[in-house]
Amino acid sequence: MKTTESPFYEIGSGAEIAPNVLLGYRYPGCRAPTRVGDRARIHSGTVIYADTVIGNRFTCGHNVTIRAECEIGDRVVILHGCTLEGRLKLGKGVKLMAHIYLPSSTVIGSMVFVGPGTTFLNARYPMREPVVRGATVGNHVVIGGGVTIGPGITIGDNVFIGAGATVLKDIPANSLAYGSPAKHKPLPEKFGTRNDPRQIFCGLDLWDKRPPDETWQNEDFPGR
Repeated sequence: MKTTESPFYEIGSGAEIAPNVLLGYRYPGCRAPTRVGDRARIHSGTVIYADTVIGNRFTCGHNVTIRAECEIGDRVVILHGCTLEGRLKLGKGVKLMAHIYLPSSTVIGSMVFVGPGTTFLNARYPMREPVVRGATVGNHVVIGGGVTIGPGITIGDNVFIGAGATVLKDIPANSLAYGSPAKHKPLPEKFGTRNDPRQIFCGLDLWDKRPPDETWQNEDFPGR
């Protein structure tokens, strides 16, 4: 295992780190090294800034940028081309598909799936507002591909957002949201009440030849 030289990180046991990965990128005023838990798997082209903390069994695709002061839970998957702008939080079992943009002050709960090409925003009037306000997403949420989530939006637990939606208003828990601008209705019974932990924690990765991991069954997670 070889990484781009950087002394400013700590990583747990069993890591698989590809060449051309930069861990602990130092920026002006950085204070603490990047910390990554056990059994991480990080692909080439990824840059993770100092002052970021990541849990166990982290999986990261190619060319991912994770800036400073991110708090990322256990068993999070972030696929290629994603950008996390720093000062944000991801809970346990979050799966970010390819080319997702998360700005600072975004908060995402646990057991959440976000489809490819989704963009979160944190300013309704960019460069005209003194503060930014990211979205807050609950647990067991599914966000389809190509969705836009507006600034300061709150999305409740067990919400399903259809592909291509533009979410500009809060979505209450147990809702189905769709359209642009999005409208919502009660979530149909066939959608269930939570995301499948086997899909969240195990997944179907054609390039992952490691033995099946069933250790999640002994762990706590929302909605168990």
